[in-house]
Amino acid sequence: MSGPQDLPADIAVFAGTFESQPLVFAHLLDEAPNLDFDQIEVLQDRGIRKRLEGFFPPETVTRLLVALDEDDTLVLMMPDAGVFPGSARLTPLGFAQGTLRRA
Repeated sequence: MSGPQDLPADIAVFAGTFESQPLVFAHLLDEAPNLDFDQIEVLQDRGIRKRLEGFFPPETVTRLLVALDEDDTLVLMMPDAGVFPGSARLTPLGFAQGTLRRA
């Protein structure tokens, strides 16, 4: 039996301002109800850097934190999440090459 694997992935990244994670998911449900919400990560508050480090190399983490600017929320959509072009509240920052851990 083999252990977990880190697989390369193009992860779609969005930035916005939200009071809480549930409000982000409610917004996504309104905007794109066909998304696979199990394939979406919402990052907020002081834990953003540490959470980003679980997906991206240091230079990408820094680039995304700079791009966050005055927003307080990053949304990561894994390749199997579905298509979301962005919205008035979630600005697309593009795709970032990262890794996904699979058992």
